Amino acid sequence: MAVRRDPALSGKSSLKYGDALLLVNQYGRDAAWILHCKAVSLLAERYAAIFSSGYDIDADFVRTAALLHDIGRYKTHDPIMHGVEGYWLLTNLGHHREAFVCASHILCGLEREEAVRHGLPDQDFIPRTFEERLIPVIDSLVEFDRPTTLHARVASIQLRYQGNDGYLQKIEQAAEKAQRFMDHVNREFGISMENVAAETLSSEIV
Repeated sequence: MAVRRDPALSGKSSLKYGDALLLVNQYGRDAAWILHCKAVSLLAERYAAIFSSGYDIDADFVRTAALLHDIGRYKTHDPIMHGVEGYWLLTNLGHHREAFVCASHILCGLEREEAVRHGLPDQDFIPRTFEERLIPVIDSLVEFDRPTTLHARVASIQLRYQGNDGYLQKIEQAAEKAQRFMDHVNREFGISMENVAAETLSSEIV
């Protein structure tokens, strides 16, 4: 799995974790979703340490972008639109790499037509780099701020959005992408991402 970086978004993260934390707290105002963001970020830091032996990972970026992935929830909890709102918020603040993650973590990526339909720019929002692909998978292993499995997370989402058949079909497709990613890195590194999540978050207070 080669690491490919978009030249327009390449380079080390310019947004520091402390500044990202200030943003989350400013827009979250002690909302419960902040705990989820912190848990995903903590787990991202752990995975970055593991995978850095095989990939050129920008650990600062993956930790910071993971913290900000759900910042759009300050405005809406819609399963797709919170990513759109986060994208525009961070874009307007000049944090373009992190903004892309807000949009591309939705359903493990949005193709151009769907992105435009939801108010995003006319382009694909498909995770391309290893870091961008990693964050939505981590998100699928955290229920609120506690570790879970991909299967249990999908079941939880299916229960929450009963009746929204179009979205639920897309969730199943996204879960297949997440499972393929996990299967690949599990084999390559001789680990279980789900077990790492359980060990990391069960022993930490977020």
